Amino acid sequence: MHTADIPPQRAYARLWRWHFYAAFLVIPFVLWQGTTGVLYLWHQDIADQLWPQLRLVEPGNDRVSLDTQISVAELAQGAPARLIRLPAAQDRSTEFVFDAGNGLIAPSYVNPYTGAHLGSVPATAWLPGLTRKLHGGWPLGDPGSWLLELGAGWTLVMVLTGLYLWWPRGREGCAGVLYPRLTRSPRVFWRDLHSVVGVWFAAVFVAFLLTALPWTAFWGEQILRPLQRATGQTAPAALGFGAMPLKSIDAGGGRQISLDQAVAIARAEGLNGDLEIQPRSGDAPIGITLRQGRSSDERVLQIDRYRGVVLARVGWQDYPLIPKVVATGVDLHEGTFFGRANQWFNTAVVAALYWLAITGLIGWYRRRPARGLAAPPRVPSSIPRSIRWAAIGLCVLLPLLGLSVLLVAAFDRWLVRTRAAMA
Repeated sequence: MHTADIPPQRAYARLWRWHFYAAFLVIPFVLWQGTTGVLYLWHQDIADQLWPQLRLVEPGNDRVSLDTQISVAELAQGAPARLIRLPAAQDRSTEFVFDAGNGLIAPSYVNPYTGAHLGSVPATAWLPGLTRKLHGGWPLGDPGSWLLELGAGWTLVMVLTGLYLWWPRGREGCAGVLYPRLTRSPRVFWRDLHSVVGVWFAAVFVAFLLTALPWTAFWGEQILRPLQRATGQTAPAALGFGAMPLKSIDAGGGRQISLDQAVAIARAEGLNGDLEIQPRSGDAPIGITLRQGRSSDERVLQIDRYRGVVLARVGWQDYPLIPKVVATGVDLHEGTFFGRANQWFNTAVVAALYWLAITGLIGWYRRRPARGLAAPPRVPSSIPRSIRWAAIGLCVLLPLLGLSVLLVAAFDRWLVRTRAAMA
C-alpha cells in the first residue's frame, strides 16, 4: 500500500501511539521546567518578599564609595566578589555576587548610604541562582542538560503529533476545534479540553522550546556554536573578551581608577539604568553592562583600570544576525521583552502546559485499551510520507532526539513481539 493510500484512521492510530510515548516522556520535563521556570520568572518579586530587609533601603543624600562597599561585602563573605549589581532605583541596596561552589552563587547586600553590611543569602536559598541552574540541568552537569534537551525534543514531538490528532477532518463548525464541546460525553469533553488548549498554545510552545535550545550543552555547544564560528556569526563578547581578552595598561605606579570613576565613565557614555560591574583584578579591564529588559537596549563597556579609557564598546549594532535572534529569544523566554505583561503571559503558558499534562492523563485513562495501563494499541501501517520526512528532518536537526526515537521505536517493536509471544 502506498503511503498516499493509507486509511486516515490507521495513520491517526499510529500517531496517537507516538503522541502517548512523547507525553509519557515529557510530563516530568514539563513539570520540572515549568516549576523552575516560573520561579525564575518571578525571582525578583519573590526575593523582595522574602528578604526586604536586605534588598530595600531608606534613600539618603550621600553614598558610600563602591570601593568601600565591596570591601565591606568581601570582608563579610571572606572571598572576592565576582559581580556587582548597581540598581538605578534609589531605594535599592547594592548587591554583590560571590561564588558559592558547585556552580552556585550567593548574594551579599550593602546599604549604599551607610556602608553597613545588611546580610547575605545562602546559595541553596537564593532562587535567582538556584532555579536558573536547576532549569539548565544542574547538578548533573552536561548529562542534565542532555536530558533537558531530550525533553524539549520530545515536547516538540508531542506538539506536532497533537496537531495531527486535532486536525478537523471533515468536521463542520468550530466546536471541538477552537472551543470545547462541554455538553458531550465525558470522553469527548476531556479530549476537547485537552486538544483545544493545546492548539491555541502550540505555536508558543514551539517558540519556547526553540529559544531554549541555544543554551543546551549538546545542541547549543556542539552544533550551534561551531555553525556560528564557521559563518562568522559569533557574538562580539566571545570574540573580544574571550579568545582575545583585552588588557589594561599600567602607565606606571600601579594606581587604578576607583569603581565610582568607572561608573561615572559609564554614565557619561549613556549607560543610564541598572548596571552590572565585573571588578576583576590584575590587568583585566573593568567590565560594565547596562542591563535592560531587551538585549537590543543593552550596552557593554570595557574600561582600562589604570588609565580610565574605554577599551571597547559593544551594542546591539555589533551583533550578527544569529546572536540577535538568540538574544531576543532569551528575552522572550525569560519574560523581560514586554515587561510585566511578558511575565504574566509566560506564566499562562506554563499553566497551559500543566493543564495539558492533567487533561492528557485523564483523557488517556478514559480511553486506555482493555481498561489496562498501556499505550494506545499499535496498528500495523506505514506513516504517511509527508509526516515521515518531517520526522526525519526533526531528528536530523536534533540528533539526541533522533537517537532516542530509534531507541523508543526498538522498545515499541520489542514490546509488541513480547506480548504477541505471550498471547
